[in-house]
Amino acid sequence: MAALASALFLVLYWPALTAWFRADDFAWLGVGLDVHNFHDFLSALFSPKAQGTIRPWSERAFFMAGYALFGLDALPFHIVVFVTQFANLVLVGSIGARMTERRPGGLRHDAGLYAAILWLLNSSLILPLGWVATYNQVMCGFFLLLALHLLMRYTETGRTRYLVWQWIVFLLGFGALELNLVYPAIAAAYTWFYARKYFRRTLPMFAVSAAYALVHFAVAPPRSDYYAMHFTGAMLRTLAKYWTWSIGPTFLETPLHLPRWVLPAGIAIVSLALLAFVVRKLRAGQRGVLFCLVWYLATLAPVLPLRDHITEYYVYLPVVGLAWLGGWALAESRVAAPAIALLYAFLVVPETIASTAWNHRVSTRARDLVEGVAQAHELHPTKSILLEGVDTDLFWNAILDRPFRLIGLDHVYLTPESERRIEAHPALGNVAEYVLPAGAVDNALKGDAVVVYDVRGPRLRNITSVYAALPRETRLPLRVDLASPLTQYLLGPEWYPADGDHRWMPRRATLRMAGPAAGGQKLYLEGQCPREQLRQGPLTLTVTVEGAPPAPNEIREPVFHLAFTIPYTAVGKPEMQIALEVSRVFRPADDPRDLGVVFGVIEVR
Repeated sequence: MAALASALFLVLYWPALTAWFRADDFAWLGVGLDVHNFHDFLSALFSPKAQGTIRPWSERAFFMAGYALFGLDALPFHIVVFVTQFANLVLVGSIGARMTERRPGGLRHDAGLYAAILWLLNSSLILPLGWVATYNQVMCGFFLLLALHLLMRYTETGRTRYLVWQWIVFLLGFGALELNLVYPAIAAAYTWFYARKYFRRTLPMFAVSAAYALVHFAVAPPRSDYYAMHFTGAMLRTLAKYWTWSIGPTFLETPLHLPRWVLPAGIAIVSLALLAFVVRKLRAGQRGVLFCLVWYLATLAPVLPLRDHITEYYVYLPVVGLAWLGGWALAESRVAAPAIALLYAFLVVPETIASTAWNHRVSTRARDLVEGVAQAHELHPTKSILLEGVDTDLFWNAILDRPFRLIGLDHVYLTPESERRIEAHPALGNVAEYVLPAGAVDNALKGDAVVVYDVRGPRLRNITSVYAALPRETRLPLRVDLASPLTQYLLGPEWYPADGDHRWMPRRATLRMAGPAAGGQKLYLEGQCPREQLRQGPLTLTVTVEGAPPAPNEIREPVFHLAFTIPYTAVGKPEMQIALEVSRVFRPADDPRDLGVVFGVIEVR
């Protein structure tokens, strides 16, 4: 049976093992790029990232070490994921066997193995196993399951070393995922149902989890409404949705052409069967069956308030509790439970296979794109690269998190036509930030400063001459990336040369861009002000548009986002003049220039 589970693991998820990187992977792979000393290393390891998360083991150390050792070879990353998941399967089997004792000293090993297989079939495993960025789920599962296993060994033997190791594993788990804070509830529930004399030993862990939650929220609060917590009736709707994804396929989608009623009916049958099994066990006085439901609810509870961020892999760990229930039932029934298990497999396996293949396919497209851009740069080392034909899947999985910086490239853009082909997801990012405005494209083509490649197909095709012959807008853009060499023609002579992804201004600098199409639009400025500039107090930045009265604003933080009203006289103008001036400059010891502030983007919207 163990060999069957291992073989099933590889058969179902082999495409995940051979997938490449995509989406958030590129952001985490780049974490170590700015590490130049020990302070930078500690900051990269522990400073809040990605909507206020601190996951030093499962994200920071994992990606930094992996990238340092293997670069953009994804296979070693996936091997680590698979090895961890295999350990999880072993722990699920061991725990499932211990919970379903047939008699003192006699463990029902087949119940644990059945549970591991049922978990493997679930489509919630697709992303944790196939998308490296979600390794935090797999590692967190390992810490939770190992801590519970050690607790079980402690209650069985009374040996203090198992208690000590449980505490060590519990504390280490906080470095994998915030979800680790639910372990005290899991431990308390297990001891309450199976070893009540050890129940009090679990209570101190609640204080640790509470302290972690308070400190974490204080130093790393959620950074967007997308991750805001809503303690309302919506939590019950979210729970119901996650339940259907636990019993059936995620998003209730299947590649099979079935009548619409089949999936809901199948989910209802499996749910009722689980409920009936729980009731039967309770009537027989086996209250331990409730522990499986406690695991499910405890590991799901922290994400229920995330009303606007419902994610398929959030049921990856909760499903373990239902798998234990199903494995227990299979070990005790020769007819009914196997029939229900076959129905469950019919509901989830087709989507598991189809989505695993999709993940492999889209990550392969990401690899083809990054490798193609690298080859294009080798052919045209002095030119920027413009990509045509990028669609929704390719943008959100291979463009958004700027993978090209991992191969030393900053100036890769999308054609202006690309934006209307890409489905917008404002909570994830702004497509416009990656598009080179039409006016800048026209100027770059005339100056032979850019090459255009079509990304449709496994290999990029150079279409520069064809694309240059097409008609396009020539007006000035409404958005200027000041670090780009392709927008330098819009800047006055005062600006200093670009430094990577930013550009310094002296005390005063000018630029030109198109006026707003309608009244009410504003001029938005994004940049950074070194702390050295702020030591003397707030820095005043004055903006003058088309000679209108100067508009001052104070910069008080190192990163600033400012908005200025555009005078009505500039509305509809094909070109408007903008002047920027700071109240003071500074000169670093190793730089002879008088520096004001750093700018990234200036935009009218």
